[in-house]
Amino acid sequence: MLVVFGWGMLSEISGAVIAPGKLVVDSNVKKVQHPTGGVVGELNVKDGDRVKKGDVVVRLDETQARTSLAIVTKALDEMEARQARLRAERDGAAKVTFPADLLARKDEPEMAQATTSE
Repeated sequence: MLVVFGWGMLSEISGAVIAPGKLVVDSNVKKVQHPTGGVVGELNVKDGDRVKKGDVVVRLDETQARTSLAIVTKALDEMEARQARLRAERDGAAKVTFPADLLARKDEPEMAQATTSE
């Protein structure tokens, strides 16, 4: 056994064998899975339906994603407002100058709270 292993390590392969072949699909059933998961909001096909490229098979419920987006957006807005206040303190400014994107949304309750708290 050791001799065969040693021979395999030291010998050089100088060729390859090429043979004709054929690749076939075992079945037409394909598993579909979202990479991060979620809750199905709408299922547009039934078992046995044929689908083609571009067909919407399933829609995920947006509730969880929208809630997460709102939480992250609020935190980002608060940090931008805090950064503007700290910049004003550093520069000795009498007034805080908030970024234009925050001022454009000043009528939103969350934005008003973020800017007034700073």
